[in-house]
Parts: sequence; structure tokens; C-alpha cells
Amino acid sequence: MAFRRFQYPTPPLAPTHDEVVAHFLAHHERQRAEQVKPPAPPAPGYRPEVLATLFGTSTAGGESR
Repeated sequence: MAFRRFQYPTPPLAPTHDEVVAHFLAHHERQRAEQVKPPAPPAPGYRPEVLATLFGTSTAGGESR
């Protein structure tokens, strides 16, 4: 009985320079868009003054601690 050698799928082709640049720019645009969005509010039940003490964020009134 002869054994057949396992054939792996064809390796993917290397991306072109233009594809790399396009993905790079798209990645940084997504990062920039994420920075613009305000953070989500904390889950109900967490007191803002406790979160401000733990994480150094602003309190419910907006003043920094």
C-alpha cells in the first residue's frame, strides 16, 4: 500500500504594497473613530463617586477628582 503525502492548501499570496497601505490607513482611521466616541456609562448600581475614587475619573457633577 502506497502512502500519499498530505497536500496542504496553497499558501496565500503576499499582499501588494497598495493593499498593505490601504489596510494600514483603514486601521488607523478605525482607531481614530474609536477615540472620538465617548466611553459607555457605567452599569446601573455603581456610585459615580466610588468609580471616581477608584479610577480617577470625573464625578457625576463633572468636576475632576
